[in-house]
Amino acid sequence: MKQLPYIFAIIAVALLASCEKPGDAPYNPYDDVVYTTPPAPVDTLQPNTLAWLQKNIFETRCAAPGCHDGNFEPDFRTIESSYATLVYHPIVKNNQDSSFQYRVVPGDTANSVLHERITNCCFVGVNDRMPQDNIGVPLEQNYVDAIAAWIMAGAPDMMGQTQQLPNLKPRIDYYLAANSDYTVELSKKNNRIDSINYNPFMVSTGTTINMVLFVSDDNTPQNQLLYNKLRTSYNENDFSTAAAGYSEVNAAFVNLGGAGQFWIATLNTSNFAAGSIVYMRYYTQDNAAGPIVEMPTTSMILPYKTYWSFYIQP
Repeated sequence: MKQLPYIFAIIAVALLASCEKPGDAPYNPYDDVVYTTPPAPVDTLQPNTLAWLQKNIFETRCAAPGCHDGNFEPDFRTIESSYATLVYHPIVKNNQDSSFQYRVVPGDTANSVLHERITNCCFVGVNDRMPQDNIGVPLEQNYVDAIAAWIMAGAPDMMGQTQQLPNLKPRIDYYLAANSDYTVELSKKNNRIDSINYNPFMVSTGTTINMVLFVSDDNTPQNQLLYNKLRTSYNENDFSTAAAGYSEVNAAFVNLGGAGQFWIATLNTSNFAAGSIVYMRYYTQDNAAGPIVEMPTTSMILPYKTYWSFYIQP
């Protein structure tokens, strides 16, 4: 009998629950929130800037799968890769006249191959305008005009900074040693000690050596290079005036047209002791303010230095 109050309490709760209207749901406070549709985002990018070109052209029209998506340059996947592979970037594919050097030359659409590729139907072959006419849709004129405007404005980067033409050091690519009338190549492999390519080449006493030097530079024509000198020494690391076997010979520029351009320095082995190895080092400079470049350098490993040497047979 003591359990009756509990039974009545359960019955009362059940009766109260049965009095609720069917379909009533518990109160949801989020129902009072008023949701509004935000305004469409406004494109705040300035027209004809690199960021605008990247968003509207390079990324959407050029970085298509299998195209300029990192498979080959220019790489238009990001704004950084676009700039790095365009402005003052040497080209890989040129026209038949080799008219172009860089993909984008700031301030110069005529010498920017990017502008040429999007305006010329036949850069190398028929229908090779970019995007390629036979597989894509040519850029609309307003897009072509935007790229041209960016180039003519100096092709600024994403921060609005323009780039100056880089000035790389001259490169001393290689040399060829020949006898006095250029009929015998003295520096060929089978005329080197033990026929090893990096060993000194062999000459007799009294031999005239014409050192034909192939040099290049990114901006300065070969004939305008400065300080073209060849030094010799018995010490592979010391080419000072106090070094034993030291000599310095001025090189002369030679232009043979289609046969090539190079510098020639002439030595005579009579000035050196028989049985000795004579090391050589060539020096050049692209402008008076630039550094004097040498080849080989002291920091290079020995085979580079012995390659630039000759042995005077007793």
